[in-house]
Amino acid sequence: MNSPSPLLVVLGILWTAAAAAAVITSIVLSVRANRRQTASAAWTPFGPGFLATAIAAIAGYAVAVVATGHFSPTSAAFSILWPAMAAAALAYAAGTRTRSWPRWATVAFAAAGAVLYGSQSM
Repeated sequence: MNSPSPLLVVLGILWTAAAAAAVITSIVLSVRANRRQTASAAWTPFGPGFLATAIAAIAGYAVAVVATGHFSPTSAAFSILWPAMAAAALAYAAGTRTRSWPRWATVAFAAAGAVLYGSQSM
């Protein structure tokens, strides 16, 4: 089993920290909005745009698997669902602060996370 590059590990840790911060922020913002009972309060990981982010995560994971040559169903599930959900959380958190959050940024975040996770053997 080959060890991943230290650069990939560091990038994976940074991406995970950003994703975790986005998920926690989205949950906090959703709870606050629910308390105020605003119309667009609830955040769901499978909200609008999830299909595009899931497709980007699948494509990113496929690129990583082809490049590294290792595939496992468990790794695929984690490497696709977590980046897609984190990207949805990032879009929600950024969308509450600024209405001009570009959809491509969410898709790119999901794809980058899938590539980073897919390139490391879990």
